[in-house]
Amino acid sequence: MERYLSEKEYLIIIIISPKYYETVTASPFELENDERMLNTVYIHKQLQSEFIQNGSKNFRFIPILFPGAKKCHVPNWLQNTHVYAWPRDRDDILRRLMRVEKYNPPPVGELPTIVSIPI
Repeated sequence: MERYLSEKEYLIIIIISPKYYETVTASPFELENDERMLNTVYIHKQLQSEFIQNGSKNFRFIPILFPGAKKCHVPNWLQNTHVYAWPRDRDDILRRLMRVEKYNPPPVGELPTIVSIPI
């Protein structure tokens, strides 16, 4: 897990659900000593730290709202990035994972000829 977090060429899918939000926003005293919850909080903090170190620019996180989750369940630090909804945005998610643009720009045409006329 540490390798995937530290190697920047990997994209990271963040599944957003009410339970995820509840887990990552709870105070440390409210968390159960459940290994899954502690791992979730640890990973969340690592991702948040990377996001902040990148000047709050999202280069590799793909937040996905699962059914039952709303925009309010997205952690504050991811609020200003593009959030996908599953299954509605399935094709866009796949394009993002494959690093394929949705729209390809048209080819650049010939440069115009500039005629200079002395005055």
